[in-house]
Amino acid sequence: MCNNSSGTSKSRRPRLLLTTKSFECDAETNELPSQKDSLYTVAFIVVALFISEHVFRFALKDMHYLLEDELNVKKVARHLGVDLVGLSAVSYIGFSNRHICNELWNSFYKSFWNKKDENIYLHPSGFETRIFTYHPASQHLLLIFFAYQVKNLYDTIVFADGIEFVLHHIFSGIAAWGGMHPGYAHYYSLFFMGISEISTTILVMLSHFDPKFGVEGLPEAFPILKAITAVAFVISFIICRTILWPYVSYCFVQDAMAAIRSNSPMADGRRTILKFAIVSLSALSVLQVGWLFQIFVLAKVEIDKMQVS
Repeated sequence: MCNNSSGTSKSRRPRLLLTTKSFECDAETNELPSQKDSLYTVAFIVVALFISEHVFRFALKDMHYLLEDELNVKKVARHLGVDLVGLSAVSYIGFSNRHICNELWNSFYKSFWNKKDENIYLHPSGFETRIFTYHPASQHLLLIFFAYQVKNLYDTIVFADGIEFVLHHIFSGIAAWGGMHPGYAHYYSLFFMGISEISTTILVMLSHFDPKFGVEGLPEAFPILKAITAVAFVISFIICRTILWPYVSYCFVQDAMAAIRSNSPMADGRRTILKFAIVSLSALSVLQVGWLFQIFVLAKVEIDKMQVS
């Protein structure tokens, strides 16, 4: 069985972890990647995101008359070179490894179509497997997600997005790092920090049309593109954040509470981060109710504009 090598192998040079295979147990040392490996790779990814952003700045300059303004170039380069790249990566890893959560999807299907069945939820006896089992794909996803939060936190401060976004990136980063070290809920992270980010990826594209975070004049220049992106976002948000999110959240909280109350040795050293995850998830779930309300309000405004025109 593989050992969690956090804090061990101090003499070994840190490894760059760029593929899911690199997160598997090392055949020679019988150890998993260490915190030192994770930090080394996070630094590499953050630098790569900075480079990606500046490549887009160079490529976009004067491409369109709206991009003659330097601030507009910086905004679009941030959304494409950082947000789109980072979120697409975690969304892809989460979706391509969705088979790991087949039991979760099957139970959701039962709850959706057969509500009279008393056994529609995940069986409580499996909480240890779902909370404590290590999955290389999840570790890979969490590391990229954490690196993206680090870069996005920097951008949020530079672009003065607002304190709510600063707090969001900090709390998301803590949850992601805790998911890696000491490690927990790899089973659920594939959804929360992977699959659900599909809607956020589309939101990034829609933000180009936002009066505050986007490019002034872009909605008027590309009205059809804005409408298509908005519809795609609403559909993805409803599927990922309104339908799937509450069910997966309920299952996670039940398993996390069972782990906290258990005498399992694997729960030792993880109870605090599990409690933090429950509180953070609850707060984010409340925020999403507000975001859903805003979506309906904005949709009504856009429909009214179309009727007037």
